[in-house]
Amino acid sequence: MATLNATALGASLFGDHTCTSWKSLPDAQKHTWTNAFLAPLSLTFKGLQKSKEDKYNDDPKASETAIVSIDTFCLEHPALGAADGAGLYLKKLFDMPTSR
Repeated sequence: MATLNATALGASLFGDHTCTSWKSLPDAQKHTWTNAFLAPLSLTFKGLQKSKEDKYNDDPKASETAIVSIDTFCLEHPALGAADGAGLYLKKLFDMPTSR
């Protein structure tokens, strides 16, 4: 899956947590990593889709939803990494129709 590969490669900039190590991170570290990783990716998605809406950065509670999604992903795919789960979350977020 191209999205997972691209996000996994980008994870090296922010630290690449395995799903095993992800589940033991304190909530504050999950929050910091999630925002550092997804905020710039979301801006990239926004630009690529020529969208006026940044579905991650425009939502003040987006990191909470993303962390739940990454937690679930890591439970289901323990051999993969948090970056894989984060990338999949962001792709699904941008694939959702706008609610306006």
